[in-house]
Amino acid sequence: MTELPPTQPSLLPEQQEKLRELTAQSWNLELVISGAALFAILQLPDLLDLAFDYLRYNFMSHTNGISGLLPSLAYSMMKATCYVLFLAFLTNFVMRAFWVGLVGLLAVYPTGIHYDRIPFSTPYAQKRMAEDLGPLDAYILRLDQRCNIVFAVAFLFVFLLVFVAFAYLQIILVYSFIRPILSADVLYVIKQIALGLFAIFFLISIILSLPVVRSSPTGSKLHYQFTALSRLMYWGMYKPVGFIINTFYSHLPAKKILRVLSMMMVVFVVLITVEFLADFTRVDRRISVFNQRHLYTARQDSLFVNPTAYDNQRAEDEYVDAASIQSDVISESFIRLYIAYPKALDTLLTRLAKTPARIDTLPKREKRREFAIWSSEQISQLMRITVNDSLYSSPDLLFTQFGQLQQRGWQTVLIPTNLRLGKNIIKIDIQSDSLAKPTEISTIPFWYVPDK
Repeated sequence: MTELPPTQPSLLPEQQEKLRELTAQSWNLELVISGAALFAILQLPDLLDLAFDYLRYNFMSHTNGISGLLPSLAYSMMKATCYVLFLAFLTNFVMRAFWVGLVGLLAVYPTGIHYDRIPFSTPYAQKRMAEDLGPLDAYILRLDQRCNIVFAVAFLFVFLLVFVAFAYLQIILVYSFIRPILSADVLYVIKQIALGLFAIFFLISIILSLPVVRSSPTGSKLHYQFTALSRLMYWGMYKPVGFIINTFYSHLPAKKILRVLSMMMVVFVVLITVEFLADFTRVDRRISVFNQRHLYTARQDSLFVNPTAYDNQRAEDEYVDAASIQSDVISESFIRLYIAYPKALDTLLTRLAKTPARIDTLPKREKRREFAIWSSEQISQLMRITVNDSLYSSPDLLFTQFGQLQQRGWQTVLIPTNLRLGKNIIKIDIQSDSLAKPTEISTIPFWYVPDK
């Protein structure tokens, strides 16, 4: 086995001296960076909520299964990382501020602690304190080293946050922009190819990780070249992450590394799980993970009053989940209905409404006009709106950008003749024909109390 050459200093003597000066003064930058990072991290969760709400209501509504779960999981992971980052930088800030105080104290009393001069204590207690605490300058040095370690670990979490953010953007790109364009057959083939490539990658990684393979010169080279592929997943952060991690790996025992990593992984997974459940409850008000009731269920839309479905109950800066009417209690003889049109709904609509070839052959201005008329006719035919038992076969939907958030969708005014005093139900579905199974969009209960 080839022996590694001994580590040699890579800097000239004057450069090493300069590095020592910079290292001695780094605590100033640590305090500034930690304070700025604490302020920035406090703003991130609210910004993440705004960004995720925009993506959810404009791109991911009506998205179920893994397509809807992965973005939510990545979002919760980013928020959990923000909390860990806040704790890491706060810990570094407090420790470094305490270190500054001790350095100032040592400047006032250069000889440190004289345990034999401590009043109101016995010689035995003085001896034990000297053994337990040690000299002040040695403690200051150890505290400085721990501050540096905490600061480096905090930046590992910064890199993790950046990595998850890029992965999240990739998921959004695939599921919100590319997926609606592809047909079901093409999407199935792509999924099978992706699963096959992942299986091959996983099998090769297992084979190259075997001790027998890694012990041979050829196997060792192949293992390193194969693991080098993982650098592409770091989004350009391989070197900074590698310097921090490999410095820890080369100075700490393997057992201690495994113990610390296991503990951090358990804590991080628990934090992500709690955050995911909390975010899941915030996103879907009908689901209560931490505050359930025996005879309370909100799974049935017709039995649940969703505040976002009523214009008079929804905040101006809040999105509509799927559809909304003017109020939960209606006294007018009409219903003003808004239906949200998220990008994810194109997965269904592009399959049900194929663009006619004749529109593509028209001049640009005429093409836009004809496409607008055609798309309006298509959505009016596909959208099935029922009030109680009455079906509006052609609801005459118009395009709109609704509310303060300019949420895209359709709007119409219904004038039903079958409203009854008390509770009524309005239901919105998409159905290509009377024989096809409808896709439910929303069911909204309301009460009709006419003015006398």
